[in-house]
Amino acid sequence: MKNVKKLDCTGLVCPQPVAKTKEMMNEMKSGEILEINGDFVEAGENIKRFVEKHDATVLEFKVETTNYFLKIKKN
Repeated sequence: MKNVKKLDCTGLVCPQPVAKTKEMMNEMKSGEILEINGDFVEAGENIKRFVEKHDATVLEFKVETTNYFLKIKKN
């Protein structure tokens, strides 16, 4: 899939993952996809809430034990 960016937040706790997501979203164009993963589930929940309020759509959100994965699309 073209226009897919990836952000690895493994080892980061809030607010770093949300800040890094915001930074990446600011560089993205409408329609681009960002895949985010990490190992601090609370950060995944915070990213999801942030994205829903800031001009993007959550396409996928998964939690497996202590890891999370999000796929978002910039509107």
